[in-house]
Amino acid sequence: MPATSQKRCAWAHRVRRVALAVVLATLGASASTSADGHLVRHGPRTVPRVALTFDADMTATMREQVLAGEQTHFDARILDELARTDTHATIFLTGLWAETYPDVVRRMAADPRIELGNHSYDHSAFREPCYGLPAVTTDQQRRRQVVRGARTIASVSGVTPLYFRFPGGCSEASDIQLVRSLGEVPVQWDTVSGDPFQSSAEVIIDHVLERVRNGSIVVMHLNGAPNAPRTYRALRTIIPELRARGYELVTLGELLAPDAPSE
Repeated sequence: MPATSQKRCAWAHRVRRVALAVVLATLGASASTSADGHLVRHGPRTVPRVALTFDADMTATMREQVLAGEQTHFDARILDELARTDTHATIFLTGLWAETYPDVVRRMAADPRIELGNHSYDHSAFREPCYGLPAVTTDQQRRRQVVRGARTIASVSGVTPLYFRFPGGCSEASDIQLVRSLGEVPVQWDTVSGDPFQSSAEVIIDHVLERVRNGSIVVMHLNGAPNAPRTYRALRTIIPELRARGYELVTLGELLAPDAPSE
């Protein structure tokens, strides 16, 4: 492995050991948050770093489709492209996705370029309406989604996630506080790729490249067809173009770490 890659891998391992208390204490200075101060939308605007994030959605219906051999809801080419280009990224997993693809999750957990996040247990929306997703309606159910998702990911991968993303990005202030009370950092995004059900890779490319800035958090999906059929093709342009513009592609932990090295 090149010296640069070794240095970045070592840094990734270091970031994973950053204590939750330190991250929470410094987010106000290092990242943009929502009105209540606790939903991270992007990292510092002063350094040319961008975090590519991928949601691995899985509802009960989607899992049934996988088990029946009707769909995969996983595009392995995305992980291959990240590896081929030595790109760091954060993958938000639902617990159901982790249970469905345990070998893949363990492979990701062993890759120092990949950081795992919590995307709930079964991708139920915390608030309605939310893109037609089934929803949980009580705080007890919402708490269970966070806790069960984290425990499932940890049991499969050996990694306890630090960051949480709401299914569909739908939440209220009380949900954000709930996630924080459970020891996780709720993370949104500031750059929407538009990859769900998008048949044109060029549209995804344009969405990202037109909106990205220093500190941006980009949201994409790991699912592949039919939910996100062109993400892989878009990545083959997005990654080299972001680097050509001078951006370093990092995990959320690297983007938000209070002692991240300056350029």
